[in-house]
Amino acid sequence: MTNNIVEILFENAEKYPNKLAIIHKKEKITYKKLAQDVKDYAQYFLSKGIKKGDNVLIFVPMTIELYKILSAIFYIGATAVFVDAWADKNRLDQALTIVHCKAFIACPKAFVLKLMSKKVRDVGINIMSGTIRNPKSKRPIEPATPDTTALITFTTGSTGLPKAAKRTHEFLLEQHYVLKKHLAPNINDVDLASLPVFVLHNLACGTTSVIPDFNPQKPSDIIPEKILNDIKNNNVTTSVGSPRFYEKLAEFGKIEGLKKIFTGGAPVFPKSAKLLQEKFIDCDVEIVYGSTEAEPIASISTKELLKFQGDVKDGLYVGKPIDDINIKIIKSSNEPIENFESTWLLVGEIGEICVEGKHVLKEYYNSDEAQKFAKIHYQGQVWHRTGDAGYLDNEGRLFLMGRVKNRFVHNNKVVYVFPIENALLEVDGVEIGTVLKLGEQIIFAVETKIPQEKLEQELKTRGFEFDKLVITKIPRDPRHNSKIDYDKLKRILS
Repeated sequence: MTNNIVEILFENAEKYPNKLAIIHKKEKITYKKLAQDVKDYAQYFLSKGIKKGDNVLIFVPMTIELYKILSAIFYIGATAVFVDAWADKNRLDQALTIVHCKAFIACPKAFVLKLMSKKVRDVGINIMSGTIRNPKSKRPIEPATPDTTALITFTTGSTGLPKAAKRTHEFLLEQHYVLKKHLAPNINDVDLASLPVFVLHNLACGTTSVIPDFNPQKPSDIIPEKILNDIKNNNVTTSVGSPRFYEKLAEFGKIEGLKKIFTGGAPVFPKSAKLLQEKFIDCDVEIVYGSTEAEPIASISTKELLKFQGDVKDGLYVGKPIDDINIKIIKSSNEPIENFESTWLLVGEIGEICVEGKHVLKEYYNSDEAQKFAKIHYQGQVWHRTGDAGYLDNEGRLFLMGRVKNRFVHNNKVVYVFPIENALLEVDGVEIGTVLKLGEQIIFAVETKIPQEKLEQELKTRGFEFDKLVITKIPRDPRHNSKIDYDKLKRILS
């Protein structure tokens, strides 16, 4: 029985010793060398006093060094803790209040966090990446078991406390099995992975990962020529990343060489799907719908999305739920769910999307309030409330309507934002836009270079009704730079 992802890495090192595991810029490492370094790093961490069950805060950029450190932490049964690099002092302190860490492993630049935060200063064991050496003595390693916590990351948490997503080794394995089944990688694939967790998945698949030459904190600031060189020089065949990453690449022009792209982390409306399909030549583009707690939930190809003849008011079609997940649509509510069955909606009714499956996160770490609100215990299973509004049609197809919390009532009707955002994108010259209700006013916020009067006239001609039109730079989520940051937008408009 396989206990954890690292065991699969070691097996792959036996099967493919000389195969390249990871490529980053001019640095390359084989599976054999990676496995040996992981064992050496594990011994070093043990010698420093890190042991099974300890929480280890990691601030190391997306490099080969990161995956040596991460795999070694997994190997000894410690827990890797990640806080987003864009986190300010307040968010960092919140995260470390929820998850107390025994050790801090960081690149030299990140040690400035010790000046910023007393919580980081209070962490006892400090290790600088690049200085890790193999100790002379060897210590016995107690292997991580499936129920050992492997990884703790934080949801975006733009309002209130961030939620600490607790991933056990069993969860990571189940997620790997589902992704492997769904993404169906070929052993000879070379994958450009701009989302960090997918490098772990690739290592378990025995494929080669290319870490793109970009700053993961700013996916919209990529230099396309650098990424295209990564693709060409390493014979990349597949890629996983956020929609914004590929949209920025597509702006460069037509791109050849890739056979398959998987994009996730944010919605992809038909306008963006059309751009990706046109610019990536002879390449299948698959749009994956999921969340931190459940990845994947459903998927659809750009070809199928563009072929769909629905009305924009139908919402965003994201395909059929995958076989490995159970799904229910429940009445939208701002309260914890006590009686699950009483909330179930019928086919075609819009509500909150709820999911259950082996690769669905069962619990948060030290986050009782989030656990009570987002998790539903029913007949021995744990269901997760995604916070997304949507519905299933009579063919079992899933449609998204936007976040539940962004819905509002106007003229006695519930308004969801995705249909309007999709319709706005159909206006030539609109980059992105949405609708909000502030007080009693319906406000359209649009990012565009179209003059205000001309856009107002265009929108009214198309039948849009609003009290105020604001042309502004639309803030996006700091993680993928793809989704609208509604809370920040509301603050700006207020």
